[in-house]
Amino acid sequence: MKNRDNLRIRKEKVNVKGKLIEYDEYYLVDENGEEIFDRDVEIENDQRLYDIYKKQNNLLTSFEIKKIRKKYGLTQKEYALVIGLGEITVHRFEKGAIQTEAVDSIIKLSNDPDNMFFLLLLNKKNINGNLYNTLFKKIKELQILKKHALVDINKFDLDVLKFKEESAINVAKNIINIYNAKVDELVSNYGIAPEYITNLKLQKLLYYVQAMSLKIFGKKAFKEKILAWSYGPVVNEVYQLYKQNHSMNIDSELSIKNVSSGLYKIIEEVVNCYGSIEANKLIDYTHEEEPWIKTEINKEIDIDLIKDYFNKVYDN
Repeated sequence: MKNRDNLRIRKEKVNVKGKLIEYDEYYLVDENGEEIFDRDVEIENDQRLYDIYKKQNNLLTSFEIKKIRKKYGLTQKEYALVIGLGEITVHRFEKGAIQTEAVDSIIKLSNDPDNMFFLLLLNKKNINGNLYNTLFKKIKELQILKKHALVDINKFDLDVLKFKEESAINVAKNIINIYNAKVDELVSNYGIAPEYITNLKLQKLLYYVQAMSLKIFGKKAFKEKILAWSYGPVVNEVYQLYKQNHSMNIDSELSIKNVSSGLYKIIEEVVNCYGSIEANKLIDYTHEEEPWIKTEINKEIDIDLIKDYFNKVYDN
């Protein structure tokens, strides 16, 4: 609601579909303090009122519906056709009209690109070829983003955790010890004997530690360059330190510098989420991601490219 000198607010209770909703109703007054009608104010009041009802009944709000549609780059009419609704229904819902639970379920389903792909196929007959091809490509992009969102970023309490940049070698040594300690735990508790960390896997985990540090704390885990090698992102300083291991396991470090609580938490989560993925599969992951794709082989991957990409991964 735009600020206006003659705008007032009062508490009102309104019956919406059998439920009494209390909300802040806005209204305008003239120079004598008399209430005057304004159509835009009334429309905004209705939308705010209905959104309160929607939230109380676990329905998507107008803003949430619009956000889902825009994620796929669709007009209201296009989105309605793809998910199997009437052409004007999405327009009405985004303007505040209350959707049924059945329709709400379809819209919620469409938020997941895997489900949206199914809806696209189901309603293909209603969609022209250009729209189908464009949306097909967009869904595939979003499916990759979804697949790469492995870390639960809600686990990080930024008010408690402290974050400080370290050298890439010190970060790598902490990755090695945390990873190998997890392997020791699996061997001791379950008799499972996965491989200890290798230089190839270390490089990929180091890259994802940098990526998640940028996403969660907005800061670099280390200052050293990440290069786009043919097998994915690599920090050369760390590679040179452990290259004599070739494809052999790297032993845990006997003496390492402790890192800040926030960086340690990042390393733990990256090891937990990416560590169980085979090294060759992690190469495939990095090859699907924009930072590596958009960087010339053997050149530095721009840090802002990494940050922007992983913001997109976790914001979709």
